[in-house]
Amino acid sequence: MKTIEDPEMLRRDLSPLFSGTYRSQRLFPHTHPGQASWVWSVDTTEGERIVRTSRFSIPPDEDFWQGAKRLFDVDSSQVRRMVTVHRRLEPLSSIPLPKIFDVKTLGENTYLILEKLPGYALSSFMELPVPALTKLGEALGSIHSCRYSSFGSPLLMEKITPPFVDNHALFRFHARMIETMQYLVDTFYADDLQVRPYWTNFLDQSSHLLPLDYASPIMLDMDPTQFLADGAAITGLVDTELYALGPRQLELIGLEYLLDEDRAQMFRLGYERIMPLPILAPYRSAYRLLLRLMSFQGAVDWTTWMNAPIRFIDHPPSPVSQTEERVGTV
Repeated sequence: MKTIEDPEMLRRDLSPLFSGTYRSQRLFPHTHPGQASWVWSVDTTEGERIVRTSRFSIPPDEDFWQGAKRLFDVDSSQVRRMVTVHRRLEPLSSIPLPKIFDVKTLGENTYLILEKLPGYALSSFMELPVPALTKLGEALGSIHSCRYSSFGSPLLMEKITPPFVDNHALFRFHARMIETMQYLVDTFYADDLQVRPYWTNFLDQSSHLLPLDYASPIMLDMDPTQFLADGAAITGLVDTELYALGPRQLELIGLEYLLDEDRAQMFRLGYERIMPLPILAPYRSAYRLLLRLMSFQGAVDWTTWMNAPIRFIDHPPSPVSQTEERVGTV
């Protein structure tokens, strides 16, 4: 993914957003390629605030963004969707999300004004002590315990019913996924000889993909840079532009690439305090291929990607936890 730069945004004056309380501002450098937002720290007479707005007016013509749009109807240029995401995730996540103080328009851009949480942006989960990953497991387990019968737009988290909802019933997910993957192969990987055997094998096996039980809120760009930490623990979840409704198995299979064995086991310990980890083996090969076609972690060699270590070994099914029983179907 490429990071979109705009010289005008480097000089953008945010004082009109703060009605006389503005003191100064500082633009943060991007923390990873393809970052979806411009982010500033703004000092005001009421305290420090974080301001963010989208770098995009439309989804870029890149594999990740086109995959996110075509499969999940996720468009990070629609900044106001983050209000819906935060409203739904805040009561679920044991990792704090910043409060949204206001949403304002300045020129052609919409800006979120948010609480500043303590900590620094992680560059790797390896920066954290192993036990700290239990909190991430608990947070994702709680978020995944929220059940939906549709996949796609984060607006569905509020039971808003767009016209396309029938096309996004959960039983249609794998068919939509195959269409999206075909588009990505044809558009971005037509000359890539390495992908061909994996794509051919996937097509041969795609009809055998097991049905999904439910969709949950998931982060399509799961990455340590979306979190804050203080060196001992995760202190905040700050990037939610790319949340959507989808199979929790996809998010967990993506997370395998970001954890070592010890941290994966501590994550699992936290997750299973909330609910059992789902069975992943029947989905792993297909979802790994989808993630690589979307350059989830960049242009990793295909063989290396598809044969990466498996961190979450399937265990026999365990009884449903009280938390899972308490969550109703949406």
